[in-house]
Amino acid sequence: MADKDNVTELPIPPDKGLEVTNKHKKARVFRDYLIEKNTINMFKEEEVETGVIFRSAYKIKDENKQFMIIFNDSIYITMQSLIIRDVPPEKREQMLRVINQLQFEFPTVKYVLTPDNHLMTSMTFHGNENTMQPATILLCTIEYFKVLAANHYDRFLAVLA
Repeated sequence: MADKDNVTELPIPPDKGLEVTNKHKKARVFRDYLIEKNTINMFKEEEVETGVIFRSAYKIKDENKQFMIIFNDSIYITMQSLIIRDVPPEKREQMLRVINQLQFEFPTVKYVLTPDNHLMTSMTFHGNENTMQPATILLCTIEYFKVLAANHYDRFLAVLA
């Protein structure tokens, strides 16, 4: 029988896969809000190395525009969406002019034309698990898509015509 006093205990390394970080805490607050408001089925949740992503879509002109609400370990929470895939290279300059004009008219909305010619948008929110406002995140995201549908999207489509 081994002598209990002579046993050397080995340190148990922490399991990084089970570590709860800020992204998990913020995602939990958002998830709890969605459950409370019975809107959890609007989103598909996915965890990636850099964050927790809630995916959904908003219909504009018979197209579902997918968007993500991204929670990472920083103070930031980001809504990001692909608005138009594959803007033709010959339309790039004209699209950039429309983007610039829209950002002048609506300074809180950020549009970018990626190097591979995809038109994307993003909005940034701030907060940790104690200060973030899930209702504001959801409301601002939905209101943004209403403005996109009513005011911005036709201007983008006019460039592509």
